[in-house]
Amino acid sequence: SAPKLKAVVSTQSGHYGRGLESVASRLEKVEAGRSSGGGAAAAADDFNDHPNVLEYGKVESSMAELVKLAQNLPKDVTDITNLLKDVVAAQKNLLKISAIAKMPPPQDLQKVTKSLNDVIQKLTSFRESHRASKEFNHLSAISEAVPAFGWVCVAPRPLDYMTDMIGAADFYLNRALKDFKEVPGHKEWIQGVRKFFKSLKDYVSDNHARGLNWNGNGGSAVEAMAKVSGGAPAAPAAPAAPAAPPPPPPGSVVAPAASSAPAPNPNALFAQLNQGAAVTKGLRKVTDDMKTHKNPSLRESSVVKADDLQKNKNAAKSTKAPAAAKTFPPKMKLDGKKWEVEHQANRQDLAINAEATQSCYVFKCNNSVLTINNKANSVTLDGCKRMSLVVDSLIASMDIVNCQSVKIQVNDKVPTINIDKTDGCQVFVHKKSGLDCEFVTAKSSEVNICVVEENGEYSE
Repeated sequence: SAPKLKAVVSTQSGHYGRGLESVASRLEKVEAGRSSGGGAAAAADDFNDHPNVLEYGKVESSMAELVKLAQNLPKDVTDITNLLKDVVAAQKNLLKISAIAKMPPPQDLQKVTKSLNDVIQKLTSFRESHRASKEFNHLSAISEAVPAFGWVCVAPRPLDYMTDMIGAADFYLNRALKDFKEVPGHKEWIQGVRKFFKSLKDYVSDNHARGLNWNGNGGSAVEAMAKVSGGAPAAPAAPAAPAAPPPPPPGSVVAPAASSAPAPNPNALFAQLNQGAAVTKGLRKVTDDMKTHKNPSLRESSVVKADDLQKNKNAAKSTKAPAAAKTFPPKMKLDGKKWEVEHQANRQDLAINAEATQSCYVFKCNNSVLTINNKANSVTLDGCKRMSLVVDSLIASMDIVNCQSVKIQVNDKVPTINIDKTDGCQVFVHKKSGLDCEFVTAKSSEVNICVVEENGEYSE
């Protein structure tokens, strides 16, 4: 029994003795609750020792290591790491609620997950407000992966959802690793981010593979939320109803109160259905004067007059047209060591004579062709549609983000081409030098790599 187990445990020492003593205490609590008729309630209140909550400690340990790795990094990286720590804590509270409560209806689920949603939104807002940060790729990696914590609302395949969300961070982690590979501490932090999200995914795989596990015998999730947060549940708007009478003794039956409306009789419904052909006897007969093919006057009443049709057309024209999309003036200039090409449309003659120390940022250009002569440092295409880009050679990388139907031609060599959130991208590289190029894609579709032979023919 539990008391005997505790007596044995008390003679032990060290970590294992304390662990077994904790188990014995829990057994005593459950046994005492059962003897007093409150076993279910006693077990339900013990959310801190629920297996799903205890297993979450592995995720917290991985998070603590990541916080430690961020201490010596720039402030923006430290701040977003601490915000991620807040997300981990908010999800732990939700796990405690699920340990003692049954699955709530949708309106209550929004209340229960509000604190988790708030800290996630705070983290993504931090990234958006720090776009000028030198560590923006670090911030973007966390911001792109943090929606993986939304697995609590995904069933029955939360792991597939998490894989997509975590995979979106790889693009930015690779860029951060490339930009800071010579700076101490950044490589270790990037590895720590990958390790942390792997631990989160492993936790879900081991404990919630089909979705968040709720306590089928638990109580209200809203009341459990107040209990976990240490507060009291919200007071009801109306005064409380009188206490319910005690339950009847076993074997007694209480007759239900009579309802003002008579209960439906299923036997009457089946009796009507079993009438066979006679079931349609009560329907009205359709006479000839109700038929359009025998009563021409009915067809005349359904004809739309030409005057009415013209009025409808005029009314449609008079309606206020939607506001036109805001347009920006085109720009192509050199700002320091960065070429800025923005909002160019229907231009087939754009050209830049770049230098090895210069980069190029192409933003919101449509149906245009840009040629970058000589060797440049790097090129980024952001939000472009039906854009064609011709480059001679790059020292670093080419990044294609949020684009549609773009074509890239590399005349010499580009070490790395990153393609992220892009629909339709065709890249032409020469067989002699292009086979050494590394391609990294994430959340993109219709990406084709064309290798150009010496005779001008190409194969995909």
